[in-house]
Amino acid sequence: MSKALYDSQHGFYTKGPLIGRPEGTFNTNAMFPAFAFAISQAITQAEALMGEPVRVVEFGGGTGELAANILTFLSSLRSNYIIVEISASLREQQRRRGITAVQATETLSPAPTFVLGNEVLDALPVHRVMRDGSGELLEMHVGLDDDGELVEYPGQLSTPLLAKRLDDERIALGRGQVAEVCLALDEFLYEVQRIVSKGYVVFIDYGDEAADLYSYKKLNGTLRSFRSQKPTCDPFDAVGEQDLTADVDFTALKHAASNAGFFCVEHSRQGSWLTNLGIKQFVDWSQDQEHALMQIHQLTNMAQLGSSFDVLIFKTAGLPDGLALHPE
Repeated sequence: MSKALYDSQHGFYTKGPLIGRPEGTFNTNAMFPAFAFAISQAITQAEALMGEPVRVVEFGGGTGELAANILTFLSSLRSNYIIVEISASLREQQRRRGITAVQATETLSPAPTFVLGNEVLDALPVHRVMRDGSGELLEMHVGLDDDGELVEYPGQLSTPLLAKRLDDERIALGRGQVAEVCLALDEFLYEVQRIVSKGYVVFIDYGDEAADLYSYKKLNGTLRSFRSQKPTCDPFDAVGEQDLTADVDFTALKHAASNAGFFCVEHSRQGSWLTNLGIKQFVDWSQDQEHALMQIHQLTNMAQLGSSFDVLIFKTAGLPDGLALHPE
């Protein structure tokens, strides 16, 4: 999965996929100016709670559309808005929009920061594990068959951390059950911690707490592949040309954030959080009120994106909770 998405030459994200347009690969929250308006309100709240200007660091900013839309509402942030983006192609698109884009966090010093990760964690590489008929936990490795085609095959665990993660979460997979384990969460949260002297971290993604993520209802895990906005059946088909994604383990995310020194202050559905932020005020900003209302409905309605994504907010020690934790 790491190679398929992030290989320096052939990786799906490295090449810079088309995002959020009919000819593109998938639609995202970032398409909607109303979503950017709501995030701008969260940034404004963060600055008020911290009592000083903040730097915004967005991870995996795609084409830069979300950042550009946010900056239409917070133009004073332009010199202090940074996207961390592994793809050289996407960085170029972001820079063409006037956004500062860097490949990695090594160039960033610790500072008061608002971190945004919109649909980023689901693209972190995962290990696939399986409980066999004898009850042993195995890992699904990738190899080649006699025809040179990529295949999965069960083998020994590549690291004992896989079994430890499931044990720590009190997860016992059923016989024949396949599941994904993302060990990259811990390293990613420490990377975030290094650049935040104080501040808030907001992740918006799809997933579940461990007890539900690894339930018998998901016997084959949650790894999915998408191409041209349509799901495909084989993650080994057109490697580097399709997206690979897996549901986020929110239990593991909270533990990783805690280990990195962050405190979880909110976990809610996207729809209720955006509503509490005041997304409905976007209508007052829009020249096309009907279109604005349509965007708000898509983003907040529980039958649409409102329940598709969860919002998890973390803070550093000593700051108020804030960021629309309570209904208006």
